[in-house]
Amino acid sequence: MQLNVAYTYSHSIDDASDGGLFGDGGILNAYDFAAFRASSNFDQRHTFTTSAIYDLPFFKSPGVANRLLGGWELSGIGAWQTGTPFSAYNAAATPDNGGLANGVSSGAGAGQSYADVISNPYQNIPQFDPASGFGPFIANPNAFAAPIGLTLGNSGRNFLRNPGHWNIDMALFKHFAIKESLAFEFRAEAFNIFNHVEWGPLAGDQGGAAGSAGFSSSTGSFVPGSNFLQVGTTYSPRILQLGAKFLF
Repeated sequence: MQLNVAYTYSHSIDDASDGGLFGDGGILNAYDFAAFRASSNFDQRHTFTTSAIYDLPFFKSPGVANRLLGGWELSGIGAWQTGTPFSAYNAAATPDNGGLANGVSSGAGAGQSYADVISNPYQNIPQFDPASGFGPFIANPNAFAAPIGLTLGNSGRNFLRNPGHWNIDMALFKHFAIKESLAFEFRAEAFNIFNHVEWGPLAGDQGGAAGSAGFSSSTGSFVPGSNFLQVGTTYSPRILQLGAKFLF
């Protein structure tokens, strides 16, 4: 049996993670560059991975039983990781809430300021209705409000985090030796073998983050009943596949 375990702790910090404008999303305050210093869009704080290969110790003696029932190998890999950060942008109809007038973005959804946080976003998180088509809330949407006029919002860049997730894949493998130069291989594989729900990221993908605003384009306020801070995607369910290979 072979067993490998790996854990990585990392923290990437910058003031802009993409190749575009300084500060991500077009928010740029030339008087306070340090205000945009935060965890990178791709920051993944904790990653834990374990893998194993087990040569099943049954029917090891030479003979028919060994050829048919012996030589099976079980393998698996499990991974757990935290989510990437993202920002709660102000995407109101009047995007230049801070009065920057830098001309880098315009129109609804431009995101030239962040939302104001007015209470602890991790308290009083509302329940969700599975029939709505969305997953759970990762934070309390009522803890945010439209930013005060001529401000950039106090929640700041990459204030929130996408949900983390864990997954286990397994495979069963058999090598049938026909003779020295010929062999047949059979493999059964299961991805997400326990078929548990793995919530996807709210903003961007797992390697980057974008705005996740829930503002009305007409009123500049949060839309009651909207999916602001509510998961809308999942990773793949359990997938089974069989494979065969003839070696010569």
